[in-house]
Amino acid sequence: LITTHTEFGVRYVVNLESAFFNPRMGPERQRICDQVQAGERVAVLFAGLCPEALQVAARTGAEAVVAVELNGDAVRCARRSVELMGRRDAERAARVEIREGDVRTVASDLPRASFHRVLAPRPKGSTEAEDEPLAAEFLRCAVPLLREGGVCHWYDFVADWEFPTCERSTTRIKQACKELGRDCTILRCAAANNKPVAERQYR
Repeated sequence: LITTHTEFGVRYVVNLESAFFNPRMGPERQRICDQVQAGERVAVLFAGLCPEALQVAARTGAEAVVAVELNGDAVRCARRSVELMGRRDAERAARVEIREGDVRTVASDLPRASFHRVLAPRPKGSTEAEDEPLAAEFLRCAVPLLREGGVCHWYDFVADWEFPTCERSTTRIKQACKELGRDCTILRCAAANNKPVAERQYR
């Protein structure tokens, strides 16, 4: 089933059968948009149907938004969403570039240290044993894209008892930055929405 969903005036094409979409993340997308400054270059990894990329392009002064997604069905929907945006505002739609492929491959083709902001709502491994190295690998893809002073919005999976410090996630981030020779400061640890994504687990 393919339908559309409108959020803060931005219309998304959504394939409910083959692509994940969470409308409850709308307020979080608005929070991100409020932080984006004019002229920023923004990368959205694991972009899915590209709601974050579309919101940033439509509602901020970002210069460019590059979205990376592996799911071909989601990419087709996202490109259709960009077409719909283009009918209303061709200049803003032109800011969005969608790249189809695995982040671990595509990120290496993106210019290093060129993005002011990276959004990374990363997927979870099928088991805990698989998830830890997977998360570390994804961070090694995301961090090099940031320019000096850039901000990474890293969406991890956190149990309710881990708040407010989220030590497991913050340790993971600090370790990746250390390995890559980058300084980092943790600015915020919080649930992206008030509904769990699984039993007692939040993003």
